[in-house]
Amino acid sequence: MSRNALVVAVILGSLLQAELAWAQPLAANSAPAVNSPPPQIGTPPFPPMSPQEQKFLDDVLSYWQQRSQAVERYRCTFRRWDYDPVFGPANTFKTYSEGSIKYSAPDKGMYKIEKTLHWTAPAQAGGKPTFVQRPDDVGEHWICDGQSVFEHDAKNKHLIQRELPPHMRGQAIADGPLPFLFGADAAKIKHRYWIHPLPVPPDVKGEYWLEAYPKTRQDAANYQKVHVIIAQDDFLPKGLVIFDRNFDSVRNPARSTFTFENREVNWSVALQQLNIFNREFYEPKPPFGWKKVVEKYESPEAQDSPPAAGGTVHQAQLPVGSPPRR
Repeated sequence: MSRNALVVAVILGSLLQAELAWAQPLAANSAPAVNSPPPQIGTPPFPPMSPQEQKFLDDVLSYWQQRSQAVERYRCTFRRWDYDPVFGPANTFKTYSEGSIKYSAPDKGMYKIEKTLHWTAPAQAGGKPTFVQRPDDVGEHWICDGQSVFEHDAKNKHLIQRELPPHMRGQAIADGPLPFLFGADAAKIKHRYWIHPLPVPPDVKGEYWLEAYPKTRQDAANYQKVHVIIAQDDFLPKGLVIFDRNFDSVRNPARSTFTFENREVNWSVALQQLNIFNREFYEPKPPFGWKKVVEKYESPEAQDSPPAAGGTVHQAQLPVGSPPRR
């Protein structure tokens, strides 16, 4: 799976240079610097938590779950920095993007990049690099209508429809590769990840910082770990960092950093406005000159039969109480 495809999958499933990753606030140039190898599946990759830390984590996850369950509509803008020292600069991000995310419970979502700036080497030695937007550069655009995921593949001018298997229809967003952005479920998170709280810098207020390592080999093949920053005011993620599976703070600090801004939840809308919002999740039409490609789902029992013509087999109330306190 490509890093861009993984990042989009993270957003749909649901959708940060210091000696310690948690020793600096979330920022565009903050580089997690915990230089540890990928964890061994089946063992926590961090020291055992104290009873107080475990209770704090349980309280955070429980309250986060309760708040998430009350979300019917969600929208935000986001900023994203992709660091790739292998194919990009060694000391800064390779691309910077801006976009929007929309969600309608329980299973509809939209992720769209509206602008991307690419790092460009200086024309002369000693000069400053620039970040430029390339002509005709179309960003990633994904839509989930609850039954299928639609990907706009601008490079090949394809609108790809991937049908979801029946057991994922109605919950594909929450049960995607990372159940962090939407529909947080404490039990599922604990089942899928080794997770623990991170110390928050003294100058940072109103945030909870968590670090999660995948427990399954399938997830560990795609990323090494994830940092989640939860805002205390709305108890929703305000920052997310996805660390490359080969991340190394010195040799390969590859990662993608997100900030989620202008977050709105369950805003009051008239019926007409609600209809306009919901149109974002209708099955999109291919742009002029594009081709629609359908990847149909077939149950495992039917895989011995050839796919249909033109198809591809695809397996594929707010709570009472206060936020947790340390």
